[in-house]
Amino acid sequence: KGERHAVTAEQLMRSRYSAYAAVEPKYLMQTSYVTLLKNQNEADIRAWAEENKWQKLKVLSSQKGQAEDRRGEVEFKAYFIDYEGKSQVHHEKSTFVKEAGKWFYLSGIVDPKTTPQIQNRNDFCACGSGKKHKKCCGK
Repeated sequence: KGERHAVTAEQLMRSRYSAYAAVEPKYLMQTSYVTLLKNQNEADIRAWAEENKWQKLKVLSSQKGQAEDRRGEVEFKAYFIDYEGKSQVHHEKSTFVKEAGKWFYLSGIVDPKTTPQIQNRNDFCACGSGKKHKKCCGK
């Protein structure tokens, strides 16, 4: 419901799953990092949330993402029944960043076992700051 802020990245991830199940696209947009908003559409989020019947969430792992951190990763599986009545699993490794005391969803790798995510020290940081990874979230 957005009545309080998530203390950890995992809490935010769990609340975002709940927002899909409760069909709350505004909350999903409010908890997305600003660089993602240009590619998001409230109507599309609503349609996808409504066309699926959300079954359960299984958190596989969390790295960093505690109250004192600026970045965290959560790997999870979201189980649902799709619009054709077929059982599906959305497996994702999500990255979250914290700014001004609030956690935001930054990015996700779907099926992370087959898609490696490598952030080199001298790459521009994935959080969109424009800084090198080593001088930003890679600290």
